[in-house]
Parts: sequence; structure tokens; C-alpha cells
Amino acid sequence: LDSSGGFQKHTCGHALLLLLLLLAGGAEAFRICAFNAQRLTLAKVAREYVMDTLVRILARCDITVLQEVVDSTGSAIPLLLRELNRFDGSGPYSSLSSPLLGRGAYKEKYAYIYRSHRTQVLNFYLYPDEDDLFAREPFVGQFSLPSKVLPSLVLVPLHTTPKAVEPELKALYEVFLDVSQRWQSEDVILLGDFNADCASLTKKRLDELVLRTQAGFHWAVADGVDTTVRASTHCTYDRIVLHGERLQSLLRNAGAFDFPQSFGLTEEEALNISDHYPVEVELSRAVHRIQPLSLATLLLSLLLLLLSPQLGLAA
Repeated sequence: LDSSGGFQKHTCGHALLLLLLLLAGGAEAFRICAFNAQRLTLAKVAREYVMDTLVRILARCDITVLQEVVDSTGSAIPLLLRELNRFDGSGPYSSLSSPLLGRGAYKEKYAYIYRSHRTQVLNFYLYPDEDDLFAREPFVGQFSLPSKVLPSLVLVPLHTTPKAVEPELKALYEVFLDVSQRWQSEDVILLGDFNADCASLTKKRLDELVLRTQAGFHWAVADGVDTTVRASTHCTYDRIVLHGERLQSLLRNAGAFDFPQSFGLTEEEALNISDHYPVEVELSRAVHRIQPLSLATLLLSLLLLLLSPQLGLAA
């Protein structure tokens, strides 16, 4: 320690910086996304330009629910996963896919893409749609979370058919009841391309849905948010709906990700990827890197360091 106290100030500065960095790490968000990738096939992901953009979109999220995966070969998602795991070190990533779903020749599957070092699949099931209420019945997944506040949550994806948006969204409430009883969980996210706007569903009919009138549901992607790529449309087709007090207490942000603007793409270039924006929610305080005792110890150490000249401890 020199006579000017330079060493003391230098040490205090580093200690304060370390504290701020640790606190920032403790507040790291957990991002959950839903993306209608518009007829995702093996041929589509094999195009380098498309693959690169999809990887950049997926690498933003801890869990992504992909919709309109129409690949009958079963090779598109593994290929996408391979490139994602090579991308930027934010992985490793894993996937979970439903069977191909649909009433006729045209079929789609749901696919979860998730960071396997931050979350794991705890349970999953295909909703038993005995009355054939859905064109593509939800493929429900329960995931762990790196949180003491909320150790797990349930995701219920749905891509409605435009011809039956209202009855499918009514039936989605029954899926919520089924999963909450099955797994005794109130913390549920309903998400996907609901087609819940514009010509597919009027505002009046939307507001009459049980999912809107029943207490406890929060439509995080609000009415009026444009989730479509085309400049000629402004519709909130894609939605994320939260249920559960613990889950809603962690909500930090929600909205649509304008990937054309973020990546500098023209509308034509973006439409080669999808005609939808991904929608997303961020959950705060999801990662707890500092235990309370460790934080208390750090604060005490910093306080002692700051007070050391007065206490005669710096000599």
C-alpha cells in the first residue's frame, strides 16, 4: 500500500467490478420462443442462406417451439441441430419432435429445440384428441428451469388451422385443464401460431374465449403486435399465453423478434425463411449463480475492504 492509497483504491475497484458482474450473471434471463418456420423441409434447411438465418434465430432462445415442420424424411431437424451446435458455443442443443400430425395428406410436426445444459425434458405427451377437435393436436412438454422460484414449467404448443381458429382455441382450454391435472402444475405456457387475429378471428370473438375471460391467463404477446413479415399485413397471429402466479412473476419481456430488421434482410430475403416473426418471452431471475450465503460473504468482504483504512486493517 503506497502513501497515496493507490493499491487500496485499485483493489476496491476490482472488487466492486466483480460484484457487479456476479450480480448481472445472477439476473440472466431465460428465453422461450415459438416460431412458425413456414413449411420447413429438408430441402429448405439444406439451403445455406436459410440454414444460416435459422441458426441465428434459434441461437437466441433457450427453448424454441418450431411449427410447420413438414419434413417427412425426419432429417431436417437433425441437420438443423448439427449446424446449431457448431454455431457459437451457446449450446449444446437437443431436440424433441412430435409425430407428423394432420387429418389428410398434409401433415406437420412440432419440434422443441432447447439448450440441454440449461433445461431438460421432464415429461411429454401428445394430447389425446378423441373428438378430433384439432387439426394438429398439441404436443405437450414439461421442462426443467434453472430457477428456485420455478423449477419447471409446461409448454403447450398449438398451430391452429385458419378454418377453425375459434373452436381450436376453445379446445385449448381443455388441454390446459388436462395437463394441469395430469402433472399438478399451474405454471403453463400456451404458445404458437394461433391465427388469432385479422380475418381468421375477429377481436370480438377473441375476447369471448375462455382463455381471455378466465382469470389467471396473461396474453404476453398482446393484441396489436405484428407477427407477420409482409409489409402488407399487420396481424397478431402468433401468441404466448402465461398461466401461473410464479411464472408470471418472472416475466421480464415479451414480443415479436423482427429478424429481417435485426439481420438486415429485405422482405423478399426474409420470406425465404418464413412469413412469420418468432414470438418470445424472457423470464427474469431464472439463473441463480450466486447462493445467498455466497452473496452475503462477498458483500461482507467488500464492506471490510472499503472500511479497512478506518479499521486499521490495510497496513
